Amino acid sequence: MAGTAGIVLLTGANGFVASHIVAGLFERDFHIIATVRSEKRSEEMLQTHPEWKDYITFVYIPDMMAPNAYDEAFKIAKERGGLDFIIHNASPLNFATKELEREVIEPAVKGTVGLIEAAHKQGGSKLKRFVQLGSAVSILDSFDDMSKPGKPYTEADWNPVTAEYAIEKEDGVAAYNASKKLAEQAAWKYIEDHKPQFDLVVINPDIIIGPILHYVTGPGNVNETNTFAIWNFLNGTYNNIEELKFPFYHAVDVRDVALAHILALTRPAAANHRHILVSGLISPQIVINTIHRHFPELKDRVIKGNPEQLLPKGVDPTGWDVSRSLDVFAPELKYIGIETSVVDTVKSLLELERGWKE
Repeated sequence: MAGTAGIVLLTGANGFVASHIVAGLFERDFHIIATVRSEKRSEEMLQTHPEWKDYITFVYIPDMMAPNAYDEAFKIAKERGGLDFIIHNASPLNFATKELEREVIEPAVKGTVGLIEAAHKQGGSKLKRFVQLGSAVSILDSFDDMSKPGKPYTEADWNPVTAEYAIEKEDGVAAYNASKKLAEQAAWKYIEDHKPQFDLVVINPDIIIGPILHYVTGPGNVNETNTFAIWNFLNGTYNNIEELKFPFYHAVDVRDVALAHILALTRPAAANHRHILVSGLISPQIVINTIHRHFPELKDRVIKGNPEQLLPKGVDPTGWDVSRSLDVFAPELKYIGIETSVVDTVKSLLELERGWKE
């Protein structure tokens, strides 16, 4: 078994963020027990990254809410000498679904509680830390007046949105926000109530964009955040700047999100804290301007918008205090700028597109 730095259980290992985490763990000589939904997903991962083969042991979990869903993963870890860390990355993100409670809220909460409970009972004495991919949406105020900025958000803030509100309004974004908040709160409550042998770290990024490492079957399968923030400018979905708004207006690069997860495994100061990850402001016009500035060959493919008006009318979002993440994850975390993130994402998407056409 390759990987001498320790054993990490990573859920949702074939996803957008998780693939970057796998790459970072591989570089640092960890062995990864990777949960994916099916054997097909594991084959796609290794087809895309054959160099990972000896560093990954796959466990197939088609339903993370099923009773004893993670038993096999903990059994394998025990056979390999014991689990050192858990990174919980699997969580649904689908703004379009109508089944908000069943497909968004329940899986996020029950999947988190099921894993953290299993970790407490089966994780073993070596298990030091549970790192959870949370979200900035569990911190921001869904009902905030977007026309004027308030006091910058900090890790002490909690989104007042509720599952009941999201379901009543049939609001997919509100449902996602509620799911991330409720899942994170459930994790903190479990730690407080049961005091397991491991501690908890939560990573709270805003919109995650960046180059794609995971297997993408075609143009309709680009991850949700890259799709609404960047890909939809390239694929013709966005054609009228006047009607175009984002659900959120701050972003962070996926490479920084992955780095924060990996650093969080061993940083003492990270223990039992939340960590906001935000690089800077993003908007439809900022993305458009960046694409036109760096990719003149796309001028007929991407709308021009109003280059001088960076934010939609009536939008002036509240900012974020990222001092904690910079302190805890220094000196490695420096935040990749939004312009670099957009450029690298576009390059990645164009490369994928060429492959889809072959």
